[in-house]
Amino acid sequence: MSEKAFTPRADRPTLMREHGAARAKRAAAAAGSAEWRTAAAEVAAIEVELAKFEALRVPPARVARPEAKGK
Repeated sequence: MSEKAFTPRADRPTLMREHGAARAKRAAAAAGSAEWRTAAAEVAAIEVELAKFEALRVPPARVARPEAKGK
């Protein structure tokens, strides 16, 4: 998937619901088990999707100005 052309797989509220469900699955599984690792990977994947939304929403903290380049 190209980072420049981000197309979310779901909207943010849907991802938040999926994140809650995945966290509940992870919490219910025995630590370190195959089920726990699967749920942890699912949580991580959803968090990456949520971070992409956040990156699109928040402007960069600093934008280089061409006139400041020579300084």
